[in-house]
Amino acid sequence: MKYFGEKLENINYKKRPGAYVILKRKEDNKIGIVTDGKDNFYLGGGIEKDETILSALEREILEEAGYHIKNIELFDIVGSYLYSKTHGYLEVIANVYIADFDKKISNPIELDHVVLWVNPKSYIGKMCREWQEYILKKYIDKIQQNGFGDNHV
Repeated sequence: MKYFGEKLENINYKKRPGAYVILKRKEDNKIGIVTDGKDNFYLGGGIEKDETILSALEREILEEAGYHIKNIELFDIVGSYLYSKTHGYLEVIANVYIADFDKKISNPIELDHVVLWVNPKSYIGKMCREWQEYILKKYIDKIQQNGFGDNHV
């Protein structure tokens, strides 16, 4: 597993497993990301007690966007050492999936999160965390290797 961030000595990092998704919209080949007005990030978040990775992913997407997804596939698992003002020192284990947008089924619960449908290349350098930048670039590379070309990224 690839790690990001510097692990500081004598710091007790709280493990925070999470489930995240690159949400694809087939009709225009854009991806869904979330913004809170200052940061851009993938839909998803922490896995709560007694949740599976996929049930956490589905819950997070409903909370943040009100969407249902389909064709869920694991893309990568990455780790990151970071400091959060609200949670302290964290070791994030990000289980990142790719999924197709299915349909909007409700209004989001997290009203400070807005889903943006973006061209993936246009968001290089604009993601909140280093691991998210890595995943975005890896996703773009995968699409280009599969012969979709620039019309799809």
